[in-house]
Order: sequence, then structure tokens, then C-alpha cells
Amino acid sequence: MDIRQLHYFLVLCEEMNYTRAAQRLFLSRQALRQSITALEAELCGPLFVSAHHKLSLTERGLSLQRHAAPVVEQFQQMQAALHAEIQSAQPVRIGISVSLVPDYLPGLETQLDKFRQQYPHIEMRFRLLDNDAVADGVEQGELDAGLVMDLGCAAQVLARTTLRADPACLLVPRGHPFWEKERVPLAALRGQRVLLPSLRQDLFAPLWDACAKAGFAPDAEIGPSFYQAYYLVQEQLCTCLTRYEPGARRELDRVRDVLIEDMPPLCVSMVQRRDHNSAYLDLLRSYLMEVLGGTASLPPRRGRPAKPFYSRPVLSSTAVEKPAPHPAPGTQLPFAGGNNFRELGGYPADEGKHVRWGQIYRGIPTGLLTSDADRKLLDSLGLRLILDLRSGQEAEKMPDYVPDGARMVRICGLCLDDGKEVDFSPEDRERLLEGKPDEGRRMADAMYRQMLFGNKAYRELFRALEVGETPVLFHCSGGKDRTGVAAMLILLALGASDETIRQDFVRTNECRRPELEKIWAEHADEIAARPEQKKFYQGIAGVHPESVDLVLSAIREKCGSAEAYLEAEYGLTPARLMRLRRMYLE
Repeated sequence: MDIRQLHYFLVLCEEMNYTRAAQRLFLSRQALRQSITALEAELCGPLFVSAHHKLSLTERGLSLQRHAAPVVEQFQQMQAALHAEIQSAQPVRIGISVSLVPDYLPGLETQLDKFRQQYPHIEMRFRLLDNDAVADGVEQGELDAGLVMDLGCAAQVLARTTLRADPACLLVPRGHPFWEKERVPLAALRGQRVLLPSLRQDLFAPLWDACAKAGFAPDAEIGPSFYQAYYLVQEQLCTCLTRYEPGARRELDRVRDVLIEDMPPLCVSMVQRRDHNSAYLDLLRSYLMEVLGGTASLPPRRGRPAKPFYSRPVLSSTAVEKPAPHPAPGTQLPFAGGNNFRELGGYPADEGKHVRWGQIYRGIPTGLLTSDADRKLLDSLGLRLILDLRSGQEAEKMPDYVPDGARMVRICGLCLDDGKEVDFSPEDRERLLEGKPDEGRRMADAMYRQMLFGNKAYRELFRALEVGETPVLFHCSGGKDRTGVAAMLILLALGASDETIRQDFVRTNECRRPELEKIWAEHADEIAARPEQKKFYQGIAGVHPESVDLVLSAIREKCGSAEAYLEAEYGLTPARLMRLRRMYLE
């Protein structure tokens, strides 16, 4: 046994639950179980027994707990004392170019999290910035180091280390003179307009030097990010410098890569000031060179699945298994514990593309999914974030089940102007209705207007989408109102039509048909006497289709356009909106 196993054992003794203990230890349940099983094998007997899904210690376990507790405590005290001696005086500030994640280096955030777990005494703060801003921040001393894209050089005051290098190429649109070519010499750039996505001029010195040797100056324009350039090359029939992605041209492709001969490679580099030395940065540099070096695989662009950093083993098989076909968009997942759990994958969106499958789920409280089959299906989704839009009172009555590897955040999606979470008490309902009677769809209209502006929960949702913290699940109590508006806004941001947004929203009435039938049956006499009440009760168990028009018109009336609303409320500037669509459309 070792000190780490004893620490795992003591944490499990405190939690008496493998899931919670594993979350505290940043382990998977399987890894924790394996560690405990190894201890039990070494000590020749069980340490825990499970009865009625509850853990308790055996006599052998109690004995180990008594002996292990002071040993682990003494070790942790020694560890803390040693770490205090080498603790950095202030956080190490690292800038990361938005050119790198999530498109160029998928999984970079996971790798950095692993580094922080490996060196917990080093406090590091990471900031996602434009490529230029990272280099500027390091040069001016606002950042201790940065991860950028360059052509193998940097400003004189900066020291750089190449973490990986890839052939440079041109992104060429259909109809361009280079469209049919596989490669072009550098001299072919004479007279061609080339976009250089968000890289400072000094980072492009090798390009200027190479062109000068060929006897010309390139017609280069520095400024737009890659996400803007991706569209500009198509609109203006120009080219953009990017990394090379080999692959056959497909009939429907609108852009392709053309390799540039005699060009230095496009690099991912770590930069720091030459006059700034740090053992912490040396550790980070060595770690990144190991995980991002030549063995790291790059993701394909433009909606094709990203490859992970590791290489999957090839399974020998004579039959190639075809992927299962996707269901129709909006099809609910087959959970026995509840309905209206579905995803946004497959819906048509911007420029004829569709929402990427398996990334954005809208659902119900996961605490309802109690059967083994439901838990297995939920675990298989690989969720990284669960955003609970319920009030604290609602969440307390039905806590969420959090699968391994997921993070749970609760931010109420419906609050009053003073910040109070709406718990649907008589006082809250009266404030929402502004003293008017609760009839028709008046309550739904009031709720939806309230949710559209200054909503911290929705801001957190868009933050998670922008940084790629997906697959994500967002839910409220029934997956219809707070969840429904959130889904509307995501589809709006991804460029879906009003009709597509309406289609997803009203699917709730099909998914929750049993609840609708039940509430109508309970109030059958009242509905017979006043048929308009059927519509009222539809809003309690389901949704009103007219609410889509209310939401979209409220957005456009106040802000002028959906784009202006998304920028004002969630900071989705045109460039960030393009980037979001590029991440979640295929």
C-alpha cells in the first residue's frame, strides 16, 4: 500500500459513497474502486460492506481507519510545509490564443487541468485571448507566458519554444484560381490577396522575408480571426493562411487547403519575456512539449470530428461496423424515469448546416433517473457540465445525480428584478403578473419576458458553450419553460430559423402528452364549462406555441435584431458568433 491509497480510503470513509468520493479526488469511480480493491486484496479481507446501496466499514476497515488517519495527516502536514516553502508569491498568468482552442488543439483545457492536479501548489490562471493580445500581454509583462500561433519567430524581447509545427497552407474558396491545385509555390502569391488571421506582423517576419527573396511583397491583410476569415474568403474570393489539413476534396466543400511550398511551418509556441525566468514555467513548458509534441494529432476543421490527443488502438475485425443512424431532431431519449429529455442535434441552422449531434442536451432533473438502465444511458452521454436552472428550493427537493466526469452548476433561470429566485409562491406569482389575474397564457408570457434580459444562468450557459465545456445538459423542473427559452436562444445563436425554433419548443407538448392528458382529465368539468381553460392548463403541463412569437418579437423590438441582442446580453460579437457556429454546426 502507499500513502495515496490510504488517502483515497479515508476520503471514502468520510463520504461513504463512491461517486462523491471520486468527485472529491478527481478520479473516476472505476479508478477509486480499483484502488480500494487492491487494498482489500493486500489486507486479505473486505474494508467495506454494501447493504441497501449504503456503505459501512467492516472491522478490518475500522482498524485501518484508526491506523491510517494519523499517518495521512502527518504526511499532508509535511507536504503542506514543503509546498509553502516553494509556493509562488503570486499566480502564474498564462494567456492562450483563441486560435488554439477548441479547433486547433482540442482537449488543451483538459491537459492543463491535469497539469494543475499534478502540481497543485502552483497557482496558475489561464486567460483566453486573441492571438495578438497574448503576445502583447507577455511583451508588456501583463502575462507571464502565452501559447500562440506563429511562423517560428517572435519579438526580440520574447523567448519562444515550438511545441508543435505543421505545414502552412492557403484556405482557398471554390472558384478561386488555386481551387484545382494541390500545392503552389510561394511566388504564386504575387498579386494574390491573402488574409493573415489575427497574428502580429512581427510573428510573420519569415513570410515577409521569404516573399522578399522571391522578389515581391504579398498583398496581405492582417486583422480578422480565422473564424471571420473562413467566411471572408468565400465572400471576397481571396485566400487565408492556415495550417495544412490533408484530405480529398469533396463535392460539397466550399473551401479547401492548398499547400504552400518554401514556407516556414505554422507553429504552436510558448512565449515568455527573455528577462523573466521561472521554474514553474519550465515545468509547464516540459509538460506541454510532452503532450503537444509530434505525437499529438490535430483535428480536422469545418465540422468534421476532432481527434483526441491520444491514439485509439485499432481493433482487428473483418466487418466494419457502421455508425447507428441519428433519430429525427427533437426525438426524446428513452429514459424510464421521465420524459422531455432530448438534444438539439440535427436541427437545421446557419448556411444549410445542422447542429452537431451529442453536444447540447435539454432535459429534466437527473435525480428522476434512478433505474440502472437510466443511469447507464445518462453516463454514456459523457456530460461535462450539468446546468440546473431551478431555484434552490426546487433543487433541494430533487437533487441531481451527477455522472462521473461531469460538473454540476445551479443558477436559477428565473429571478425577479431584485435578484430573488422565483419559487412560484403566491407573492412571486403576483409580482410576475403585476397584479393581473392568472389566466390564459399570461403567466407564461410574464415568465418568458423576465428570463430574456440580465439572466445569469443563460450567460453561464453561453460561456460554457464558447469554451467548449460540452457535452452540456441544461434543465429545469419539467424541461419546458426555463429550459425551453434557453434552447430557443441557443438555436437563435446558431442561426436556426424561427420555424425550427418553434418546432423544438412545441415538441414539449408531444413529449409531455401524458402530463397534459392527466391535468385535462383532472379539470374536465371546469374545461367543459369554460373551454378556454383547456389552454390555461396546457401552459401548466406543457407550453403555448404562441410563446415563441412573444420571445422572438420581444428580442427584436428591444434590440433591433437577434444579433444585437446576443451581443448585448451574452457578448456574442459577430466574430464570437461565427466561432460558436463553427464549433457546433456541421
